[in-house]
Amino acid sequence: MNELSKLKPIKPNVPIHSQHHYLWWIIGFFLILILIVIVFYIYKYIKIKKEKTELFKLINNPKKFAYEFTKKAKKYKNKKNEKLLDDILNRLRKYKYKKKDEKIDE
Repeated sequence: MNELSKLKPIKPNVPIHSQHHYLWWIIGFFLILILIVIVFYIYKYIKIKKEKTELFKLINNPKKFAYEFTKKAKKYKNKKNEKLLDDILNRLRKYKYKKKDEKIDE
C-alpha cells in the first residue's frame, strides 16, 4: 500500500481547439484574396473602357486616331485577335501618311 500512495493522480487531457482558430484565418485570407482579384478586374475593365472612349474622341482626326490605335493595339494583341488586328492596322496605314485628312471608313 505504501507504493500506491507514492503515485501521483492522473489528470485528464486538456482539449486543444487550434483548428477552430485557424479556420477563421483561412476564411479571412481567401476572402481578402477574392476581394483583391475582383478589384483588379474592375480596375482593368475601367482602364480599357477609358482607353476606348479616348480613341473614339479622336475619330474626327484620322491621322492621330491611326497612330494611337496602332500603339494601343500592339498592347492587346494575342493569338485570338491577331489576324483581325493585322487587317485593321493594314487598313489604317493609309491614313497615317496622307497629308489631307479623310474620314475613316467603317
